[in-house]
Parts: sequence; C-alpha cells; structure tokens
Amino acid sequence: MQWIFSLTKESDAFCISELRMDRRTFGILCDMVRDIGGLKDTRNASVDEIVAFFIYVLAHHKKNRTISLLFHRSQETVSRQFNLCLHAILKLHHILLKTPEPIPENCEDDRWKPFKVITYDKYLVTCALDGTFIPVTPPKEEKQRYRTRKGGIATNVLGVCSPNMQFIYVLLGWEGSAHDGRVLRDAISRPTGLKVPQGCYYLVDAGYCNSSGFLAPYRGHRILYNSVNCLMLLDVIMMKSGAMDAHNQETNDVEYGRGKNKRFWTEEETWVLIRCLQDMTIDFLWKTDGGFKNNYMNEIKRLMVQKLPQLIIEVKHIDSRIKFLKGRYHAINEMCKQSRCSWNDVEKKIACEFTWYTEWIKIHKDAKGLYNVSFPYFTDLDVVYGKDRATGDLAEDPLAAEQNLGNVDVTLTMTDESDSNTKIEFLSIMESLPSNSSSSRAAKKKCPHQVHKASKKTKFAPVKNAENEYKEFNDEIRGFMKSLDVHLGTMSTWMQGTTSRMPQVLELLEKHGFSGRDKYKASKAICQDPLNVDMLFSLDSTEVREYVLTLI
Repeated sequence: MQWIFSLTKESDAFCISELRMDRRTFGILCDMVRDIGGLKDTRNASVDEIVAFFIYVLAHHKKNRTISLLFHRSQETVSRQFNLCLHAILKLHHILLKTPEPIPENCEDDRWKPFKVITYDKYLVTCALDGTFIPVTPPKEEKQRYRTRKGGIATNVLGVCSPNMQFIYVLLGWEGSAHDGRVLRDAISRPTGLKVPQGCYYLVDAGYCNSSGFLAPYRGHRILYNSVNCLMLLDVIMMKSGAMDAHNQETNDVEYGRGKNKRFWTEEETWVLIRCLQDMTIDFLWKTDGGFKNNYMNEIKRLMVQKLPQLIIEVKHIDSRIKFLKGRYHAINEMCKQSRCSWNDVEKKIACEFTWYTEWIKIHKDAKGLYNVSFPYFTDLDVVYGKDRATGDLAEDPLAAEQNLGNVDVTLTMTDESDSNTKIEFLSIMESLPSNSSSSRAAKKKCPHQVHKASKKTKFAPVKNAENEYKEFNDEIRGFMKSLDVHLGTMSTWMQGTTSRMPQVLELLEKHGFSGRDKYKASKAICQDPLNVDMLFSLDSTEVREYVLTLI
C-alpha cells in the first residue's frame, strides 16, 4: 500500500515518471475503467492498484515476475488482473479514440496551416497516419513472418493521429514483414476499419501511394537539383553528354528500359528455377528467417546451369522472374484467404465471381490479370514462400477487439485471489480416488487378463467398502493440512516480524539520501530476511550506502 500511495498520491512528478500521467489523469482513468469498463475491486486489490500495475507494465515494459515482486502479488494474480484491466480498457475505445476533424481555416500551427480549409479546394486535410514497429517475441515457427526489413522481430502497427497527437484509429497484430501499404489496405477494407470522411484526405509518408483519401509526398525532382541545374547548366550538359557517349560505346546496340532487352522464359526453365528455390529452402546454408542470404541469386544461377548445361542467363533475369512469380503467388494467396474466393487445383486458377474480383482489384492492384488465368506454380511456390508470408490473421482494431470479447470467458467481478487464504474442499468420487491399499491390489487381480494366472482354489481378498476407504483418505488429508497450517503459521509470524520493521528501514534509508523507487526497492530486498535488517542497523553510514547500492 505504501508503494501504491507513492505511485498515485505522493506527487505529480513521481506519478508522471512512473505511470506517464499525473495524479488527476490517473484518477479519471480509474473512474472510467470502473464505471464504463466494468472493472471491480477484489477482496485484496483495489481498482487503483490493478490499473497502476497495468499502466506500469505498459510504461516500462516489465515482465510478470518483476511486477509480482514490486506490487507484492503472485504472478497468477498479476496475469489475471492485467487481462481483466485490458478487457476493461478496450471497452473505452469509443471514448478514448477521437473523431477526425479537418484543419480549421484559422490554424496558426506552421506544420499544419498549409493544409487548412480553403473554400475553392474540395479536399480537406484531417490527420496523418503511419506504421511503427513494436518488438515482440513470437513462437519460433512463426518468427520468419515477423522479421522486418531492418532485421528486427516486431509487429507492424498502423496508427492514425490528429494534429494534436490524439489517436483516431489503431490496427495492430500484423507481422513485421508486411509492407505498410498492405496493412493500410487491410484497415480500409474492414467493415469496422478506417474510414476517410468524404471530401477529406489523410497525410501519409513516401511508404504509401497517392490514392483516393490519402496524400503522399511529391516524388518528382528535388528543389536542390533544380537550383544546381539552373546555376551550372553548361557543366551539367557537358557531363551528361560525355557520360552518354561513353555509355553508348560500351553498350553498343543494347537498349534499356521497360520491356526492352527482355528475356522470355520457357516452361522448362521456370520449373527448374522453382526446383532450385525449393532446394535452397531446405538448405540451412542459404535459408534465413527473412528469406535467403545475400548473393543467393548467383547460387541459383549456378544450380540452374548444372541442370540445364546449355542455359545462358544473367542474374538480373533470374531476379526479375522471381519477383514476377513471388508477386503472383502472394496476390493469389491473399485472395484465397477470403470467403468468396478459392483455389481450383484441377484447373490451377482462382475460383470466384467476376463482380467480387472487380471490387477486389480496386484496392489490391497486384491482383490484376489473374481472373480466369492459369498459374500452375502456385502449390509449388507455397513451399518456398508460404511460411514467410505475413497473414494478418491476428490483426484487429479496437472495435473488433471489443466484439471478440464475447468469445472469451472473462469474469470481471472477482472476489477471491490466489494471495489470500482459501479453504480447500475435496469432492471425491471413489472410482477416481488414488490408493495404494490392498483394495487396489485386489482390483488388479480381478482384471480379465490376469484371471487365467490364478488357480481355481485362489480366494480373492475382500474389497474394503467405500466408507472405510474414504475415511482413510480423509484422515491422510487432515494430517497433511494440520502440518501445513503449522508451517504457514511459522511463515506468517516471520513475515509479520519482518514487515513490522519496514518503517524503521525506510526512515534509515531516507537519512542516507535514498528516495523514490530506489528507497522502496532496497527496503523490500532488506525486509525479505530478518538477518538483513539486523545487519543494516549495525553498519555505519559509509557501509550502509555501499550495502544498499549492491541491492538496487
């Protein structure tokens, strides 16, 4: 209780430092969680304490065992109450998430006033969105999907914020390997997902594309380039002219550009490429969590030449073909996850209605040209890319999370917890009672497969009746509970003697300059053993500081 008081009542500075909010905000949050979220006090823990360690976990990324030691609660209690508080918080999404509003015409913020409302402009800026990576620890078999382009293991979270940094929409759960644009497509395609007000648009970064309702930065020539081009026009022209002459001499008649110098692949060459990819998938020298190691294209070229000695090919052609196959596979795989589309393994193409496909490609541009077109490599490519592909099966926004609470059996009103003394009641059924008595041995002799081993004159021992056996079992349990009660009494006496000296320890630590979290952490470690308390009061000032510093 002293720790809870220092967190939520002592000062705004300490409350902001530990819980990332002041005391007034914390009180309002507790009232909302209690009145709207439905979180109730338990016999030994108040709503304030439950919300405090919930916020503490989020603010400092602490593990269950750390919170258990810090708040003097069992790990089971911390885990259970954390989930109950989380479910209560999710019910506040309609209050905590803000409604998007356009930038007003009288906006004075230098970052936003260029996007203010203009009467002759039909588009209005409301807010901005972006994705962020949050580190996670997924199961080993799913780690490949969470590998980000930066090499970390994380989940990709989409956040939409207003100009005053208030969240409007959040979508979390996508694997880190998913591109930001793919996460955004999922958000706007959900029935309860992100909605762009009519006539408005959101600001996005260069990771997204310009589209209806979303405004990305201009990707043309940079201003700096134009200045240099104007001031040094002659030098630039001469450099470009010289470079073009040298380039033409080296390349002779080779033409570059989209569709030029293109290589046409045969069916046999494509299948050999896929077989090489499958071989490298099971080769630990080349396979990694995020795909393949660097320079794997040269290895594929070497394998293909071994299987097709007459083959003449370059790495850039292999790279281009792999991108084509991979793009087609992922586009089909994404469609087949929908309820109105499936894979026809006989004809090797998707099976869906044309009207549904037309609506689908309006958002998923990479799926164009796949309707009623055979793609015989899909099932073979599933061996290569199936496990590494982000699925988004766990992704959900706050509204979907609240709706999913109905599928989880959670009781918010808890009157007992594992920290308190509880009465143990035994409801036993005689058929399931474990016993090493003669009755169990007699029962074994009655087994059909053992009857032929006994002689005809063998007389089986009589089986004890149910009352006598239950009485013996009950006596054993009573003896065990009696000895347990003695041990618990001893532990309780020891703990009372230790905690009764807590104020003295806190006062001594304050005298030596310890305060805040360090003071409570040291006092907790010292009071765990009476010998530590006695030793603390026997040390001088210098020794006390050295001893406490070793504990914290």
